[in-house]
Amino acid sequence: MLSKSRYLKGLKCQKALWLNKYKKEEVFYSESTKQVFSVGNTAGDLAQQYFPNGKLALVDDYANSKSITRTKELIASGVTTIYEATFAAESTLVALDILHQIDGKWHAFEVKSTNSAKPEHIRDAAIQYFVMTNAGIEIADISIMYFNRDYIKQGEIIPRELFTYESVFSRIQSYLPEIPENIATFLEVYQHEEPTVLIGEHCTKPYACEFANYCLTLKENQPILEEWENEPKLSTKVDYKNTKGIELFLTDNPYPIYSLDFESIQHGVPKYDNSRPYQQITFQYSLHYQKDANSKPIHFEFLGNETDDPRERLIIQMIKDLKQDSNMGKILMYSSFEKTMITQLIRDFPKYTKELALIIDRLVDLGIVFRRYIKQQLPKIRGL
Repeated sequence: MLSKSRYLKGLKCQKALWLNKYKKEEVFYSESTKQVFSVGNTAGDLAQQYFPNGKLALVDDYANSKSITRTKELIASGVTTIYEATFAAESTLVALDILHQIDGKWHAFEVKSTNSAKPEHIRDAAIQYFVMTNAGIEIADISIMYFNRDYIKQGEIIPRELFTYESVFSRIQSYLPEIPENIATFLEVYQHEEPTVLIGEHCTKPYACEFANYCLTLKENQPILEEWENEPKLSTKVDYKNTKGIELFLTDNPYPIYSLDFESIQHGVPKYDNSRPYQQITFQYSLHYQKDANSKPIHFEFLGNETDDPRERLIIQMIKDLKQDSNMGKILMYSSFEKTMITQLIRDFPKYTKELALIIDRLVDLGIVFRRYIKQQLPKIRGL
């Protein structure tokens, strides 16, 4: 019997499919991947409140024959909203996040902790729909439910506003014909020894494989790793330098100078008021002030406490730290990240618009020097 997750794993890599059954002890999840799982679990719980007062089909902590029976009982009893509705057909078992009736017809909803329906979600919905319909239930539509990127948290999370959804019924149709053959192929994988699949792009896309560390140790992959190791390394050799352009840049941006760098964090489910799903929240900055070429840089910094919204305190301290000189001075950054973050701070904390707008006027992109006046030949580097 395949599960939905194993079917999707087989689409990505048949070796990972085999390892998932026979060598689970080789699984390794990074902390960032664990965080993704955590956000996904939270999103799933909140999404149930989008269609409240439903019944849970799971009997144990995971989908199995008991939850299949429970799903049938709930449908027979007239329940119109079922969480984790479980079905099996064609040697494959699936558990749908939300099965909900609209105008007397069943609609399927698969919840994702993202800001959009991604290509891999369509394959997910396709196997769900295939199994459900082959199990005998008529599905009028199937949708991917995800975070509404325009939702702004104010107080308690409101699931009806946090989520939105879009039908993927038409998009799954092209994948349905291939599913029976895929199922047969994946079940056949289990009947043989561990398959040989060389490492490559599929190890990281569309997500990192939990067996990547194991595969990197295998003998068949060593020639690939050696090839990557022998590829040209990044060089600092300058092929072209416009000295006059650099001198002009320095003339236009005299001392005193500040050098500013932000760090940010993202929460799928907004943690603070006046924030959106997966919005970049500035929680730290590092700032250096140098009065002239002969003076040593003075360092200033801010770091949030991981509990409270750090943004307003960061704004207040940043405004103060950027006034170390009566000449005010230019503020060096690299690329446009700092400008984008300050623009967002103006949007979310408009009472500081005047002060923050003045800071934006002082920003200077140091990347201009490299994009316009210095050229390097950078080799293409492959890798995981």
